[in-house]
Amino acid sequence: MARQRINAQTVPQLNADSGSRVNSGAPAPFSPAGSDDSLNWLFPIHQINRRLPNWFRIGGEFRGRLEGPTGIGYASTNDFYLLDRLRLRLGIKPKEWLLLYGEVQDSRIFFNHHIPNANPYEDKWTLWQAYPQLGSSETGWIDALAGREVLRFGDERVIGPSEWLNVGRTFNVARVDIHHPGYLVSVFACSVVPGENTDVHNALPGNNMYGVYGSFQNIVPKADFEPYVLWRVAHSNPELPETLNRGHLNEVTIGLHWKGDLPAAFDYDTEFDGQTGSLGSSSIAAWAGYASIGKTFRKVAAAPHVFLEGNYASGTKNPTGHTWNTFDQIYPSNHDKYGFDDLVGRRNLVQFRTGVEEEPTKKWKLKQQFEGFWLATSNDNYYASSGAIAVPAHPGASRHIGNEFDMVAEYEVNKGLNFGFGYGRMFAGQFLSTTTRGHGYPYAYFEYNFSKSGFHFPIMPNRPN
Repeated sequence: MARQRINAQTVPQLNADSGSRVNSGAPAPFSPAGSDDSLNWLFPIHQINRRLPNWFRIGGEFRGRLEGPTGIGYASTNDFYLLDRLRLRLGIKPKEWLLLYGEVQDSRIFFNHHIPNANPYEDKWTLWQAYPQLGSSETGWIDALAGREVLRFGDERVIGPSEWLNVGRTFNVARVDIHHPGYLVSVFACSVVPGENTDVHNALPGNNMYGVYGSFQNIVPKADFEPYVLWRVAHSNPELPETLNRGHLNEVTIGLHWKGDLPAAFDYDTEFDGQTGSLGSSSIAAWAGYASIGKTFRKVAAAPHVFLEGNYASGTKNPTGHTWNTFDQIYPSNHDKYGFDDLVGRRNLVQFRTGVEEEPTKKWKLKQQFEGFWLATSNDNYYASSGAIAVPAHPGASRHIGNEFDMVAEYEVNKGLNFGFGYGRMFAGQFLSTTTRGHGYPYAYFEYNFSKSGFHFPIMPNRPN
């Protein structure tokens, strides 16, 4: 299977397929050379865009998903419900150097009995993205924007929109990109926008992040080399699990993401982060890293890609001490990377993962994976995918959280329509055995893109079609 590389940061473009530069954001124009005209009657917006001026595009997407989780909250609670998410987009590019972009989102949940009508399941009609961009991210040396935007960096293990969630994540941001063939450097200041069922949403005061993220393709042959520095400051707030009401957060993260191809159809992917600074009266000394190796068997039926990965995120061994060692996962897209059940966060974690991805036809994509999860230290908590405490620490108890098996299949009709279904199962380890027998997660979904401009595949969430 060809491993598609992802650029460090993306901006929706009117003059390119939105899947090509990693954002299924802005509606893309009709391209006679690359268009798939199958089932065009299903895509009236696509036909309208073909007739509109090249500087004006409309678009959007709709996603529906049925879920039937069992063992909710590590209890004997089950539910079955429907999630839907609608996004409507407008892009205006009167000049080559000027883009005006806007997007609204409506996320809802139906037929639920135990899952709440709240974030991350429901967030009715809100401003999702809105900004002017000066300069082109495809031509020239520099572009800048300010407003509300979805951010994606690298493999999204540090900053991403968490697309699998029904609400997702967006930011108020000011950003400058410096780019040239072979490299891209983003300098930005941002504040995450919480879902709160209001029209515009206000960011939490004082919760800000500043960063420089680089992506270089020529430093190492056949590889993306992505160093970055992030500075995060935040007041102690019960809405921020990172602060734990311990005081003001002042944190610097220095990281490097490095992925590429090797001979004989092998590939590798690795990322390491170190964190320093202060949390209230405690000094921060935390780190996280992962490394994976994979191989594609191109001559075998379905071209299976087999991968093996190890992951570590530090925890605090002495919670009453003056050093805070719990890694701050910041704003990741955790789905798939830590299981399809979305139960585990990248904090106080040891993870082993192996699996296989197959493409039996051009339309079908399959994936199966197995994970084992342990606490890095039993003196720290078990953290959920959101970063909040899922189960409080039990010092001296077993560190084995559990094992998870995932399987998913997706059928791509074309760039405007996908169907998929899957199942994830967390088998409780000794740490969870007193609270749950496990967690099951069957689901089925479809995605419909009005303008046929592509998606980020849920089955392989960082790869656009």
